[in-house]
Amino acid sequence: MLKMKKTVIIVYVSLLLTNWAFSQIGRGSPLARRTGKHNGNQVFCTFTNMGYTTWNAWKYEANGYVIDIQPLVGVRLPIRDYRVNGLYDGIPDTLTSVICCNTHEGDFNPSGSQFWGFEPIPGFFNESVQGKEIGVAMSHLPETWPPYWPDHPNWIDENGNVEWNGYFGRSIMNADQESYFMMDDNADEKMYAIHGFLPDSTDLTRRGQGIRVSVRGMQWSNFLAQDVIFWVYEVENIGTTNYDQATFGALVGTYVGGAGSEWIDDASFFNIRESIVYSWDFDNYVSLAANPRWKNNPTDVGYIGYAFLESPGNPYDGIDNDGDNANWSGNTAPFFSESCFRPHELKAGDKLILIDKSSYERTQFIMPDSTVEVISMGIRFRLVPDSTILEEGNMILGDAGPELNPNAYDNIDNDLDGLIDENYQLHYRVYKETTDGVVLIDTLNPVQYKDYFTGAGLSDLLIDEARDDGIDNDGDWDPERDDVGADGKPNTNDNGEGDGVPTEGEPHFDSKDVNESDQLGLTNFDYFVPSWAIHLNNEEEMWLRMTPGRFDVPESVVKNRPIRGEDGDFVFGSGYFPLNSKKIQRFSIALVYGEDYKSVVRNRQIAQLIYDSNYNFPRPPDKPTVHAVAEDGRVVLYWDRVAESSYDKVLDEYDFEGYKIYKGTDPYFSDCKTISNGYGELVDYQPYEQMDLKNGIKGFFDSDPLLYQLSSGKPYYLGNDTGIKNSFIDEDVDNGKTYYYAVCAYDRGNAGKSIYPSENNKSITMDETGKLTFDKNTVMVVPNAPVCNYEPPESGIPLERLSGTSSITPFMEVIDPVKIEDATYFITFTDSLVRNEVNVAWAYSVIDSATNDTIILENTHWGPENGDVFKGTRLSFDTRYQNLKYIAVDTTTTRWSDSSAQNLEYVATEFEWEDVKSIRCPYDYMLVFYDEYNCQSSNLSKIFTAGSPLKVKPTNFRIFDVTKPGNPIEIEYGLIDKPQHPGTISHFAILFLTSPDSSQLSWRLVFKDKNSETVSKIPAAGDTLFLNFYKPFTARDRFVYRALKSSINSDKLSDKMKKIKVVPNPYVVTNSFEKPLPYEVRGRGERVIYFTHLPADARIYIYSTDGSLVRKLQHDSVFEDGTVTWDLRTREGLDASYGVYFYIVEAGGKSKSGKLAIIK
Repeated sequence: MLKMKKTVIIVYVSLLLTNWAFSQIGRGSPLARRTGKHNGNQVFCTFTNMGYTTWNAWKYEANGYVIDIQPLVGVRLPIRDYRVNGLYDGIPDTLTSVICCNTHEGDFNPSGSQFWGFEPIPGFFNESVQGKEIGVAMSHLPETWPPYWPDHPNWIDENGNVEWNGYFGRSIMNADQESYFMMDDNADEKMYAIHGFLPDSTDLTRRGQGIRVSVRGMQWSNFLAQDVIFWVYEVENIGTTNYDQATFGALVGTYVGGAGSEWIDDASFFNIRESIVYSWDFDNYVSLAANPRWKNNPTDVGYIGYAFLESPGNPYDGIDNDGDNANWSGNTAPFFSESCFRPHELKAGDKLILIDKSSYERTQFIMPDSTVEVISMGIRFRLVPDSTILEEGNMILGDAGPELNPNAYDNIDNDLDGLIDENYQLHYRVYKETTDGVVLIDTLNPVQYKDYFTGAGLSDLLIDEARDDGIDNDGDWDPERDDVGADGKPNTNDNGEGDGVPTEGEPHFDSKDVNESDQLGLTNFDYFVPSWAIHLNNEEEMWLRMTPGRFDVPESVVKNRPIRGEDGDFVFGSGYFPLNSKKIQRFSIALVYGEDYKSVVRNRQIAQLIYDSNYNFPRPPDKPTVHAVAEDGRVVLYWDRVAESSYDKVLDEYDFEGYKIYKGTDPYFSDCKTISNGYGELVDYQPYEQMDLKNGIKGFFDSDPLLYQLSSGKPYYLGNDTGIKNSFIDEDVDNGKTYYYAVCAYDRGNAGKSIYPSENNKSITMDETGKLTFDKNTVMVVPNAPVCNYEPPESGIPLERLSGTSSITPFMEVIDPVKIEDATYFITFTDSLVRNEVNVAWAYSVIDSATNDTIILENTHWGPENGDVFKGTRLSFDTRYQNLKYIAVDTTTTRWSDSSAQNLEYVATEFEWEDVKSIRCPYDYMLVFYDEYNCQSSNLSKIFTAGSPLKVKPTNFRIFDVTKPGNPIEIEYGLIDKPQHPGTISHFAILFLTSPDSSQLSWRLVFKDKNSETVSKIPAAGDTLFLNFYKPFTARDRFVYRALKSSINSDKLSDKMKKIKVVPNPYVVTNSFEKPLPYEVRGRGERVIYFTHLPADARIYIYSTDGSLVRKLQHDSVFEDGTVTWDLRTREGLDASYGVYFYIVEAGGKSKSGKLAIIK
């Protein structure tokens, strides 16, 4: 009843939140600014929830490639400016606005006190989390999630905890790392301040242009995606103003080399066919003087690409902007050619296409032989036969040579062919030359279009497709797999679940199907030098840089190739597209890295495959949660089993294979990155330890030719059938030294389906202050000795039996002493019925006796080793008898009442006759013998229902089931006696035992003489055979475990304090125990000296040679840690000088003194 009340309360609160919070998504505020970090694969990215990144590195965090990337959103306003320099001139100038992020070149109000641009919206992160680079909500860090999501306030689980706000739906974590935040332009008051523009007629307090953007970063550790980070944006017009032209792009600050003056020799270019722009270090060399923290070879400098995987779509223009229609087998549309862009003189009888401005419906019009006016897209055209020239998007001669006709991007069908803004540069050929005829760019890229005159292509579903048209354009929605409802999560009974038709929010349909959009792709690239030659506060300049068809490069680029490196940045974008009120445009950018140009293009193509599969490719098993125990000269790791039951939806199977343990001396595990691919490039990490299932799947993964090429020949070792463990002891450690461990679960892949094995990533984030944030499968540990007067908890002791008859008593083992508390736990079992009335436990539970809380509920993972850890301990069960085939006579307790050497021996076996089969019952029996033959055997007709081979006979014994002490139950039995000794047991007599209710045949006993020379005696009055069998754990068994935590023993404390040591002593400049610096920090790192084997509550006094107190230290850690560190600073915070120092350790009224040295 209590649980029902709790559930009702949660549902009620969720409904209240739903009704309240959807209208309460806040507005951007500088008070909500936070930073985050992605490090889920080989790409390192520090970013802000203001929209821009602040550091982008590859392979190693110090190996920077880009200093900042900021998104740009531009719109053409539906108002005009009738002023010049603040004075009215009566000329209606077009107004545009490009919204930027808060970088040093950003747009501010005249006083400089308020930034005009994107600010983060509060409520999308946990405001209580403190620390740099962990402030943005990340899927793998639940502590960064808000109490509820403003856009989905009802996404709360049955326990009242917020669920992850995933790209693929409620609580779905497809990516290994996913970040999420929202921002808007409410702070951009520029257009209001100058022109009084208000974007929302229903909310006159809103400023800006009414643009809200949700942003997600996604990373996968899978080798296919290990060099990529995906950024997914949803740009929403939340105001009431329609924008007929909008554009989206990014400003990129190249920084290949990562520090110093390395930015002065970068180069950048684009590939419109691949919809990618890219940068590299022109001389392929990083000066270590400029960046001494650059890892590995200074000539090992790669490329970074920025690829539009998904861009805002235009479902109205009649043009196959994304070029995907050509891959559809049923396509009928023609390709653009040179002739499509030639000016055409209008003739009588020509067919023209008119477009309705509201619906975009096309109608055909025949040109008469006289002047006529027509309206298309709300524009009035005056047409004169043999005079009017129709042209659009063609190249014309300008002041600086050939340039694009401005009507290529005015959102009008100027040549009345039904196509809106066909563009020579975008849809056919990119061409740029200088005034003196030097060709800078020349690439050919024709796409398809709808021919509204002939009808060709009008039925092609992949031209003008949209993600909000309610149509499964590419036909990949599967009712068996995808009919899960609007929240994207099965079994929640929400809207649309199980109704047999696609619903918005379901996989592979509309917004959740990345292929259902006629994407514009890369439409402009403006590469400028020097890098500061841009003005983000100049709306007209920024709009011009983002003009579709503008491909501008400095003269250092000749015939598509840079001839030297420069300090240059660039703007790239996608546009124009309409952004009407309450509409959303989506796009995805992949930051792709590679060793060279071919590699970055190959990785970009792989990223496209991932995108085209809706980001759904096989994921690794769920990450285990790892714990580390620091001990004297060793480290103990243990983790849960969540990975072992992971289900791969793509492969539709449980494909867990094993664990790999990585060990490093820095948070990046750089010292174990030693595995190379076929090109000799270091691409993977060597595990310190590996364990895998005993299932015959072992050795190296057998890649097919496709995977071999995609992986560049990278090997993957699946293990050697070692078996699974959930703990590991590392004894190859030095006390005082910091170690980092990651336990990564992996699957087996599927070579037949060209699916490479997937493995968990290992994420440890270090911010600029050196603070570390760990993923659940990573730990940091410093092995050290405990306090010198340490008394550990008792381990390896058997449990105390409270009830039951099992033959085995479990015992406990201490794994994590720090977590052990004084407590009493009951261990119980849950039965399953094996056959008839034979019960065998299949699971155990652990209950805290003080609180009656269930610590472990019906755990099926039990055995003599590798048990689940609870409260610092784990239980060991000998479970051999849980399988009835191992039940046998317990020879240690089975006996005759008279230990005569002439007693009969016996063998207990199973028996099968026709359709009757016995069962190995784990019971105890007592055979009581008499002188008279007044007892009787049975033909066991209840068992042998088709006719019994046995006969009813008078006997001299009775048989009792005495399994339950104090409650003997007489049972029926069958007897095959010998003629020499009828009615009793003798040599070769056979006895058939039954279950207590005589409905089940149990054991067959065959009696025999001990040997051929000895005639055994015939049992008579006073003889009893106690026949006991081994018994499994059952629900009747109950044990108690009384845990006692660690303690201290101060007896002979003076002797114990003789163990105290100073390490290292002397201290010379530095020592191997000191942690690495953050990549942003240069200079001297931490300096530490360790005092080890201290007693509990010790005080350390450090003195100079003149007797002055330099520093006082206090030991106040757990008993398991007997170490205190000195950072070589005085009590005034100054660095300690080189020289000799004396120390005194005091504890419990005892003391120990010594000296140490700091040597230059």
